[in-house]
Amino acid sequence: MNSEVLDHLAEAKIPTGEGFFHLYARAGRPIFILGRNGAGKSALINELAAAWTGRAIYMPGSRPSFFENESLSITPASRRDFNKNLSYYDSIDTRWKSTLGTTRNEKAIHDLLAAETQYKIDAANQIKVEGSESPAIARLQSDNSPLDIVNAVLSQANFSIRLEVQHSELKVRSADSSYSHARMSDGERVALVFAAEVVSAPAGMVFLIDEPELHLHPSIVIALVKALILTRTDCAFVVCTHQLELPMAVPNTEMILTRGCTWSSGDVTSWEIDTINSAAPIPEWLWVDLLGARRKILFIEGDDRSSLDQPLYALLFPEISVSARETCKDVMRAVEGLRSTEASHRITAFGLIDHDGMSTEQVVNFESSGIYPLSIYAVESLIYSFEAQNAIATQQAELLGITSHQLLEDAKKEALDTLKGIGKKEHLASRLAERHLRDKILSEIPSRQQLIALTDDALAISIKSPYPKELERLEKLAVQGDLYGIIDRYPVRESGVLTSIVRALRLNSRDDYERAVLRRVSVDLELRTALKKKLGNLARQLE
Repeated sequence: MNSEVLDHLAEAKIPTGEGFFHLYARAGRPIFILGRNGAGKSALINELAAAWTGRAIYMPGSRPSFFENESLSITPASRRDFNKNLSYYDSIDTRWKSTLGTTRNEKAIHDLLAAETQYKIDAANQIKVEGSESPAIARLQSDNSPLDIVNAVLSQANFSIRLEVQHSELKVRSADSSYSHARMSDGERVALVFAAEVVSAPAGMVFLIDEPELHLHPSIVIALVKALILTRTDCAFVVCTHQLELPMAVPNTEMILTRGCTWSSGDVTSWEIDTINSAAPIPEWLWVDLLGARRKILFIEGDDRSSLDQPLYALLFPEISVSARETCKDVMRAVEGLRSTEASHRITAFGLIDHDGMSTEQVVNFESSGIYPLSIYAVESLIYSFEAQNAIATQQAELLGITSHQLLEDAKKEALDTLKGIGKKEHLASRLAERHLRDKILSEIPSRQQLIALTDDALAISIKSPYPKELERLEKLAVQGDLYGIIDRYPVRESGVLTSIVRALRLNSRDDYERAVLRRVSVDLELRTALKKKLGNLARQLE
């Protein structure tokens, strides 16, 4: 048997007209249940909740989005009793009615506060034993407590709020205001409950989420669910959704299509189920049925869907769906395919590809077909741009008591010193030259007609190496101290430059810096505007 199957957290046998479909919930392998209205999606996830009582946390679509009171009424004793009742109610049909609805919401907040308190108590006890050298001090300063993680998730989902604990109660900080979590907007409360449930749960749980898009804008639900899944890689997720971009945005997914179901005496007795490999295209009928109104979708290069590209572009263009494709050609094929059948699926497609030294004429030709060459090297050129570094330096300056200017100067010096290392500049120049050379060679390959017309079987392509000029350009930028020009043009992720910048800005790791930038982008209009300007004509088309 496949080792992935053996390593599952939960298993269910789903009756079908042909026997049983075996569904395995595995950590790091989210399952998305898709299908038309009335095809049995919610009934299926309710079936799983009944089968996996005690191993799963069920978030039914019927749950209300509000709290009865501004303060929690749930106590440790009633929390224990709630679990007993929950086991029963999750075993019956919760898909069409609210059962323990607002109590479920209170339970999520209670568990988050309990987890936050325990995190701080554990650290304090460790410091008490180990003293000032205890690693628990760094842990407390790392912005990695349960509440910190929830704040990070909400920030990635475009919410410009921050949660904090005041007098043992959960409060919301927005600008200069502080208020109860119960007074949040409808969508904010839903996102908070989802995040609290997921972050505070023990390892090895299975989250059953029914239609997370209820009460939430599409741009929020995609970023929110993706952030939650990537935050809890030690748990499994089964998500019932109409939001087709959601499984496309999350790595390593399994998709289940419910095409229909059979009812008897008010219960589903079997389902008609198909599976779709995460790399396969979603059937056209599903796009048409579920998407409805026209919307825009941006295809970007890269098969690593846990990279920075998708969350950054989702934050820059919250009204746009963002989908990754493995290569430049895949992006072009996706855009061309959707644009040629736009009347059917009601999507307007755009593509973002690497510039690769294109001529102005080539850029214009691409843009006329909805493909926009990126004028900078890669997404790191945005994440580590002057504007992004300045936003983080300003934030750090407030914490550290030094000027943002000094932090930026330190970052520039550290980065440029790193480039002085043996072979550093040569590596960056050769990597860029290699890219240009590859594209130049491809452009020189004869067409089929030219091959037919050849009288000799020998082909010769003569190309001047772009490396010397590229190295000269890079050395000149380094001498001028133009760090941001270097970041714009070269693959600096391969040089140690980015690590040097992060260290000089007094952050622990590139992950910390990059998460901080994403948080700033989500709340800082000026930063979003500056980064979008770097995308040129594409930004104007997507507005």
